[in-house]
Amino acid sequence: MIAYVDSSVVARAYLADEPGHDDAVTLLEQSDLGLVTGTWTRIEVSSALVRATRSGRGDEVGLLALLDADLGVGGPVAVVSAPTAEVEAEAMHLVRTHGLRAMDAWHLATAQLTLPGLLEPGEEAGFASRDQAQSEVAALLGLRVI
Repeated sequence: MIAYVDSSVVARAYLADEPGHDDAVTLLEQSDLGLVTGTWTRIEVSSALVRATRSGRGDEVGLLALLDADLGVGGPVAVVSAPTAEVEAEAMHLVRTHGLRAMDAWHLATAQLTLPGLLEPGEEAGFASRDQAQSEVAALLGLRVI
C-alpha cells in the first residue's frame, strides 16, 4: 500500500504532547507502507513546529532537522507534486462539494492526482489524517483511511 500522509499526521510525529503522537510515530516507522506527502507539508509542519517550540514545546533546530530528514532523500516519507492548475481545480471542486478547509482539500487533491501513478497493479491507495471531515471525503474518493 502507498499512503498519502497529511501534514496533520506528520506534525504530530514530532510533538510528543500532541494527541495522536504515538500513532503518527508508528505510522512513519511502518516499513511495509510507502508513504508520500505533498510539497506544502514541509511548510505547514515547519510552521507548526516553529510555533510549538517558541512556546516552549521542544527544540526548534532539532525538530526541523528531523522533519527535513524524514521528508528528504532516503527518508520515510517521499514528497510528491502534481501540476498546480490540476491540484487547484480539484481542490476547488472538493471545497465546493464537501465544504473542506482549503489545505485539507489541497492535500486530498494532491493525493488524488499522484497516487494512481505510484501504485503497482492491484495495490491499494491509503490516506492518513487526523481530521475527521478530510478522512470522510478521502473514503468517498476511494482511498483507504489509515
